[in-house]
Amino acid sequence: MTTTDLRLPIFVVATAFVTLVAGAVLSGPNLLTFDLAVVYAIAALGLNVIFGLGGLLSIAQAAIMAVGAYGLMLVLNHQGVGVVPALLLAAFLGAVASGITGVIAMRIRSHYFILASVALAVGVLLVITNESGTTGGSNGLGLAAFPTVFGLSPSDPHDFAILAVPVAGLVWYLASSLRDSRLGIALHAIRSDDYLALSSGMPLHRCRLWATVIGGAFGGLAGGLLALLNGYIGPQDFGLDTAVLLLLMVVFGGASSNGGTVVAALILTALTQGLLSVTTVGELVYGVAIVLLLLFARNGLSGLGVSAYRRVLALRQPRRRKV
Repeated sequence: MTTTDLRLPIFVVATAFVTLVAGAVLSGPNLLTFDLAVVYAIAALGLNVIFGLGGLLSIAQAAIMAVGAYGLMLVLNHQGVGVVPALLLAAFLGAVASGITGVIAMRIRSHYFILASVALAVGVLLVITNESGTTGGSNGLGLAAFPTVFGLSPSDPHDFAILAVPVAGLVWYLASSLRDSRLGIALHAIRSDDYLALSSGMPLHRCRLWATVIGGAFGGLAGGLLALLNGYIGPQDFGLDTAVLLLLMVVFGGASSNGGTVVAALILTALTQGLLSVTTVGELVYGVAIVLLLLFARNGLSGLGVSAYRRVLALRQPRRRKV
């Protein structure tokens, strides 16, 4: 069985294992932190498609989450649709909003794209804050009634874990399959050398557009799940701190590494929800840890794992005796 064939059984087994362990071991605030980490992992996997594969450094992923979250809230409150169609709509809205940055990427690149993504993020937050009649403005927006799906209530942390972990596993599976697809190989080539890829006949602009659309769909889906978990959303949930946190998850896990991104989401969410809120020096420790990581582990957690694996293999190989 090839590595590609192993993805599906890994997805099924890991999803079932994590769901059972999380429900049995975690409770209270710890379970809620785990649920939040699952949401952020989905959004970070989307950003990993945009940045890790596409090479487009975007600061707009938190704003994409906001688009999906508010879209889900509005259709649930006013249209009376089910949770699953609302989540699909959130993913679609996220894909459309992120696709705007993809259109921008057709004309500009490098630091200009970063500025364009910042402009999009600020624009989304301004609309959310000022359109108080629709979005609730600075006061935020809440669910009129807590919905259920498959007999489970997403507002309950235990039920949410049962629903969200399989969704996160599916997103990981799709992102991993994308990396080895024709589009993923083209994106890797474009990120390595876009001029060489363009001269080889690769549709550079179209590939980058697809990367932003797919990554945005994951981000919108994550925003919709966050709205279901909290039952309330506001502009403060999608600010610059959230955007930077998602970017750190991708960098900390190792750009283009989906597994590392998921692990980084769990670690950084636990740190931000625990260390930073408990001690006054939490932000300093958090910042120093990130700087040390960037200095000594530039490839993130995935790079550390690969290095450790190679060292173990080197130790297991028999040494040649000198004659």
